[in-house]
Amino acid sequence: MYKERCVRAIGAVVLFPLLLGSAGAATIKVASVSPLSGSLAPIGTEVRRGAELAVQEQIRAFKTLGHDLVFMPMDDQASATQGTQIGKTLAADRAVLGVVGALNSSVTNTLAQALVASNLAVISPASTNDTLTENKWKNFSRVVAPDSAQAVAAAQYLQSEVGAKTVFVVSDNTAYGNGLSKVLQTNLKRQNIALAGYVGASDDEQIAGAVKRIKTLDPDVVYFGGTDDVGSKLLKAIRAAGIKSLFMGGDGLDSPSFIQRSGIDAAGVVFSTGFGPVTVFSGAPAFTQRYQAAYKSKPNGVSVYAYDAMNVMLEAIKSSLTKGGALPSRMQVSSAVRRVSFPACFEGSATKCSIVSGAVGFDNTGERQRSRVFIMKLDNVLQGQVAKVQTVTAESLR
Repeated sequence: MYKERCVRAIGAVVLFPLLLGSAGAATIKVASVSPLSGSLAPIGTEVRRGAELAVQEQIRAFKTLGHDLVFMPMDDQASATQGTQIGKTLAADRAVLGVVGALNSSVTNTLAQALVASNLAVISPASTNDTLTENKWKNFSRVVAPDSAQAVAAAQYLQSEVGAKTVFVVSDNTAYGNGLSKVLQTNLKRQNIALAGYVGASDDEQIAGAVKRIKTLDPDVVYFGGTDDVGSKLLKAIRAAGIKSLFMGGDGLDSPSFIQRSGIDAAGVVFSTGFGPVTVFSGAPAFTQRYQAAYKSKPNGVSVYAYDAMNVMLEAIKSSLTKGGALPSRMQVSSAVRRVSFPACFEGSATKCSIVSGAVGFDNTGERQRSRVFIMKLDNVLQGQVAKVQTVTAESLR
C-alpha cells in the first residue's frame, strides 16, 4: 500500500553471530520490503520485525543444511517508484531467493512487476488490492484477505448490524484506497445501501473539501478506504466539524498509530481487517512471548502475517534445496511456495508454531485458500473489540 530517490537497503543483516560454516556454504538471502521511514514507518516496522523473527528462528536450521541465512530489510518509504528500484536491486543479487512485502498495494504492484522476469518469489503480508492476484504472476502470493473479502464483510455488517441507509465513501487516492473503495461501493449496492457520495482526499485541502460535502449530506456512515495517516486526519476533521456519522474503514486503520494520531476521536470507529487482534490466532501466546522478548513491544496483526509469510517462504526454500549444496532456482522456490500447505497450529499441540494465523495454502493465483475477515470496533478506552468474524474462501471471490 505506501520517497527518496535512492533505494536504501538497511544493510544485509545476519541476525546473530554464527560460527563460520564450511568453505562451500552458500549464502541464502531473504528480504522484507516495507516503509521504515516516513509516516507509515510504525506499521512498516511491524512487517520487518515479523519477517525478521521468523528468520532468526530458522538460522540454525539453515546452518545445519550448509547455508548461511541472511536477512535484508528494505525501506520502500511507501513509494511505488521505490518499489521498482528495490525490485531491480533484489533481482540483481542472485543470492536473494525470497521477498516478503510490501505493505502498500501500490508498492507491491511495482515491486512484483520488477521481479516477474527474474521469477523471484514474493509473498505480501498486507497488500489487499484485488488486482494483484489477477496478473497471472507465478511468483506472487499473499497471506492476507483481499479487498473484495473485506468489502463483502463490511457491507454485510453495515446492512445487518448498523442498519445503514446512506454511506459516503472517501479514498486516500492510493491503489489500496481506490481498490477498496470501488469494491465497497459494489457491495453497498448489493445490500441496497445508497451511496451518498464519493471523493478522493489525501492532502489537507482535499480533506477539508470532503468534510464540507459530508456535513451537507449528513450520511449514516463515512467509509474511508486508505491508510491510517490520512484516515486519522480525516476522522479528526470530521469530528471537529461536529459530524456524528459512524466512521468505518478497511485494514489501513488496523494500526496502533491510527489510535495514537486520532486520540479519543477513534472511539466508536469500526474497521474490517484480515489481521484481527493477535489474541484470536492459534499459537498467539507463544508467538507474543517470543516477539516481546525480541522487540520489547507487543506484536500486532501485521507482524503476525509477516511472520507467517516469511515462514512460508523459508519452508519453500528448504523444500527446494538439494543435497549438493547448490542453491535452487528462483522458479523452483516460487513453485514451491504455491505447494506449501501448513495446517493450523494449536497452542496445546506444539511448543512453537511455525504458522500463527491459521492454515496456509494457496490457489493457482496466489490467493490464500481460506482467510478470515474481522469487523473490529474501538471501544471508549480505544481497545479493539471483535464485532463479527467471517471466513472467506478464494473460490468464493471469483
